[in-house]
Amino acid sequence: FNSTPKSPRAKNSPFYSKTQVSDTHLCSHSFMGRAVFSMSSARTDTLESNGERLKISNDAVVGGVRNASSFQDIVHNISTSPQFPVLKAVFFITAWAITSSSLIFLNKHLMSEAHFHYPMILCSMGVVASWTISIGLISAGVATVSRQKGQTQITARWYAAHILPIGMFAALSLGFGNYVYLYLSVSFIQMLKACVPAVTLFVMFCAGLERLDAKVLTGVAVLTVGTTLSAYGEIDFKWIGVVMMVTSEFCEAIRMAVLQYLLGNLKFELIEGLYWFSPASLICLFVGIMWLEMPAFVSENGFGKIMEAPGLYICASLLGFCVNFLTLGVIKYTSGLTFKVLGQAKNTAIILISVLVFGSQITGLQIIGYTISMVGFYVYQMAKMEQQKAMESMNIEMRNSSGKNGSER
Repeated sequence: FNSTPKSPRAKNSPFYSKTQVSDTHLCSHSFMGRAVFSMSSARTDTLESNGERLKISNDAVVGGVRNASSFQDIVHNISTSPQFPVLKAVFFITAWAITSSSLIFLNKHLMSEAHFHYPMILCSMGVVASWTISIGLISAGVATVSRQKGQTQITARWYAAHILPIGMFAALSLGFGNYVYLYLSVSFIQMLKACVPAVTLFVMFCAGLERLDAKVLTGVAVLTVGTTLSAYGEIDFKWIGVVMMVTSEFCEAIRMAVLQYLLGNLKFELIEGLYWFSPASLICLFVGIMWLEMPAFVSENGFGKIMEAPGLYICASLLGFCVNFLTLGVIKYTSGLTFKVLGQAKNTAIILISVLVFGSQITGLQIIGYTISMVGFYVYQMAKMEQQKAMESMNIEMRNSSGKNGSER
């Protein structure tokens, strides 16, 4: 900018400078009426923009991109980038895949190699960490919690009727899901997880939350055949482990159905969700621990086993918090459908790692069965996408027709 205008039009420009900027390199980029300024000297000058006097220094900015002279500027530039939602989704997906896979192998090690045969106590450590950390973040003002969600007031009675059942099924899913590692290999457990869509469809249909479709049923049928072949080809097959795995998946499917039915469109932020749901899961886990595991934990000096390698159990607790937090983040920043696809991709990676790194044995029949399961999973997901698109089109038509009727009146 020049301190002396060359024409009346220049003088009337909203970016006309009243002070001489001779020793400062200043540039301006305008997009849709917004200006981005950057400077390369420590001097502070005054500009007049649309009648407002603005102070500008080398590390300040008036809207838009800042010079990356500090960590705060870098954070600002990233958070204001148009690609920020994609970056968030990629971060949550990557972090979730790494932490959940690490927790699977760590839990298997603790229960099989370290002989910590108390799955409910082990998974409760992650729930305790989730609740404790959420309380700390809320107390520090990093996150917020509200007892008023729309028209709903969160009272003790409402909590017992809506959140506690969800916590109960979450505790059952966690407990049985951890018990499985005492009886089955990591690779076989991941193969069994391919049948999750079949279990979910059955539970949702019984609850009246899902409608059957020919393509969906075809996908589920292929999934079931593939999972059956994988189970038939398992070398170290144990019925009790399979029953526990299926029970865990049923409890998880029921939890999702209850979550959808009881809460509806009631939304919680990530930390806020952990704050409300963790105590409900802990209450139910505590009942199971006192009934099934505490006598053996005391008689076998379970606390002494923890003190032999406390770092591993602290790591398991923190990983439990990370998995709970990141799972909510993946669902929030992607979708439930994407989460299912990512889950199957992660299970496949875990199978490969289990075989190549940890020496788990799988048979040719299991490979064929798991491949068939993946084909069935693909058919299932494509059918669900078609259902979702049809539902969205129907909603749009209903909104358009209701708008026309309103305008005619």
